[in-house]
Amino acid sequence: MSKTRKAVEKEEDKPFLDKLPSKIPFAPIVRRPDYQLRHVRLSAPTAIPIQLILAVIFIGLFFIYIGGFYDLAQEPPAFGQNQDGSPMVIIKELNHQFLVEGMAAGFLMFIGAGGFFLIHYSTQYAYSQRNATILLIMGIGVVVLCWVAVVFILRQKIAF
Repeated sequence: MSKTRKAVEKEEDKPFLDKLPSKIPFAPIVRRPDYQLRHVRLSAPTAIPIQLILAVIFIGLFFIYIGGFYDLAQEPPAFGQNQDGSPMVIIKELNHQFLVEGMAAGFLMFIGAGGFFLIHYSTQYAYSQRNATILLIMGIGVVVLCWVAVVFILRQKIAF
């Protein structure tokens, strides 16, 4: 009886495909699969990736830029309409905003911050004057365009 137990224990130690009979018909082109999934190891990362930290910081900054806290606490709806039923994107009161207004201003401020990044990045090309000049002009152009657009939105808001 001990011999049969040892034989059964040895049979259990074999991989699944080795337990199958060898006379299983397989096509001559196809090999018999030999998978052993016993050695799969999963491990959690030991540190938080820097890309994840930067993404969370940028999402938080964008939420603050668009006035997210104000939109969460604001009682009027995020979108409005005029008396005749046509949609209204910009509310004419200075101390209120719609969600679209905040998002537009937030996008413009983020793009303007990208312009300041281009201005800063142009200082790395001190020996390549052409690249530095192109980046500087592009950065100043982006900053000015975004500033003009935000001022236009503000003028539309306070103009009666």
